[in-house]
Amino acid sequence: MNLQLKYALKSDDKFFFAKSEHEAPTLYFSYLPSYAAQPKEHGKGFVFFAPNFIFGLVGIKDCKALVSQLEACCKAASTKPVKSNVKNDVKFDFKIKGKKPVVTKDVCQFNQEQLVEILKQAAYVEIE
Repeated sequence: MNLQLKYALKSDDKFFFAKSEHEAPTLYFSYLPSYAAQPKEHGKGFVFFAPNFIFGLVGIKDCKALVSQLEACCKAASTKPVKSNVKNDVKFDFKIKGKKPVVTKDVCQFNQEQLVEILKQAAYVEIE
């Protein structure tokens, strides 16, 4: 994932998605917020997904339309209620004594539970 993010940040494309090898989004919740300032600075976005989740970090404040489309896709594909959590402020705590947490404002971090066509229509590029 680290190489994917570095590639995306240096690429001329703005938005990226990748299928995750992980069954749970735990890694993304704990790791991606440390990158929140960089996509905001460059206006870029990342979306990672697996059969059980979608996790995104988009460096623009207003990504409601994309999140609504993804949420509708998930609801159509799931027999269970879909949980959605969208944040405009992303906080990352380094957990190192003396190092203060970093809060990045006006970005969109989201996660939802099932999509590729919606992302491609929103100009996201697949990375592996």
